[in-house]
Amino acid sequence: MVAFTKIAIAAVSTLSAVNSFSLFNEYVDRALAVFHTPEELNSQYNLQQQKFFQIHNDVNVNDDSKPVPGKSPIEVCDYTSKQLLTLDEIIISPNPPQAGANLTFTAKGTVDKTITDGAYVEVDVRYGFIKLIHQTYDLCKEITKVNLECPIEKGKQVITKEVEIPEEVPPGKYIVTARAFTKDDEYITCLTATVEFPYE
Repeated sequence: MVAFTKIAIAAVSTLSAVNSFSLFNEYVDRALAVFHTPEELNSQYNLQQQKFFQIHNDVNVNDDSKPVPGKSPIEVCDYTSKQLLTLDEIIISPNPPQAGANLTFTAKGTVDKTITDGAYVEVDVRYGFIKLIHQTYDLCKEITKVNLECPIEKGKQVITKEVEIPEEVPPGKYIVTARAFTKDDEYITCLTATVEFPYE
């Protein structure tokens, strides 16, 4: 299994939306160790859907997100909160992402303030209603994976990256949310993406 947390972290780290896909590669296998087989994962997924259907609906009622231009599955969450990163466009190909196909990703945006060491990003990955990952990452370490380094200077930024998505990704809906903050806890950005891999 593989690849979403990269999209969140890369768009977060000035368009770090690419890196989150890679982090997904590294950590989803560990999260899925809870389950012995994809069939068991699907069974757990169905049970969680039934149990939390009402909660899910309640969360959507208070949705505070806005799509990023470019027709990607990525949205800015906590949209009404002041954030240091403004994304102008995110383009991915293929769109939607496909298991077994390389994903090409280009993000353009503007950072209102220089981002220095100590910045961090909190990432959540859910498979339907099952939380697979909740982890905090050092933003300046993670952005080296998309050929950036801290300090990230104030102003316009452009990132292009290709990420491999393995064929072994279990089918279902994945929801990734990443919230990034400076070392002084200023809100850099909140990004969320929902990607669904179909059942064969």
